[in-house]
Parts: sequence; C-alpha cells; structure tokens
Amino acid sequence: MKHLLYTLLALSIASSAAEPEVIPIQVRENLRIVYQVTDDVAHEGVNKGLFYARKLINTYEKQGIAADQVHLHLVYHGTGIAAVVNDAARKRLGADAANPNGEILAELIKRGVQVELCENTMQQKGVKPTELMPGVKLVVGAFPRLIDLQLQGFAYIKFE
Repeated sequence: MKHLLYTLLALSIASSAAEPEVIPIQVRENLRIVYQVTDDVAHEGVNKGLFYARKLINTYEKQGIAADQVHLHLVYHGTGIAAVVNDAARKRLGADAANPNGEILAELIKRGVQVELCENTMQQKGVKPTELMPGVKLVVGAFPRLIDLQLQGFAYIKFE
C-alpha cells in the first residue's frame, strides 16, 4: 500500500511538472499601457520598445482581446529619439545606419498604437517636426505625459 501511494504521488508530481498552470489574463477590456522608451536599443533588428509593443499587441490578439480594447502609448525621449526620426536626422544624431523601424512603426500605428516624442528632446537635439517618421506625435514633455497617462490609470513600463 505504501509503495502504491509513493507511485501515485510521483506520477502526480511528474504530471504537474510537465504541464504548469498558465494564469489567464484577467482584465480583457480597456487595457491601458504606456511604455517609456529612453534609448534606441535594438532587439531583433528594430527598436526594443517597438519590438515589445508588437509582441504585446500580438499576445492580446491571440488571447481573443479586441484591438480596440488595447490602448498602448510609447513615449520616446532622450536618445530614444533616433528610433522615430528619418535617416537624415538619425545621421546628425550619430547613428551609423538608416532607420530600421519604418515598417514596424507603420504597422503599430495602423493597429492603433500611439507613438509619441517629447518635444523638449526634439528641440534639444535640433530635430525638426518634418524629420519625424510618419504618424509620430509630439507631446510637450515626456515626464508630464507619463504622469498624465499614469494618473489616467495606464500601466507603466520603462525601456532602456
């Protein structure tokens, strides 16, 4: 009897170890997320913030959450500006390659993601509004925007 109990316990532990519980997404409506992107770090060939924004949107979509329920803002400032400007501006900012983010930026904006740039950073770096990638919006300042969105209930994630 003792041997049978040990066998059953071992089988129970083995089966639970093979199939861990996946915790489901609880909130499925009015999802509010803001990413703060302070640097132009690449991940798989594109800006890290943009890469993970697409991954997040795709994950929600696979879970059956409607795109109109996901309100995602990416607020760029600091050296992150290089991710959202054209090639000429990138070169002036010291980047040695063309902007690889055009396609993913267009895709995310089409899917409803708000890509925003700090106007103060733009002015400090000498970038003109005409040098922004299509669809990028300006905010008066990154920190006031981040505070405003957090006070509206947006979950905050920082990318460096």
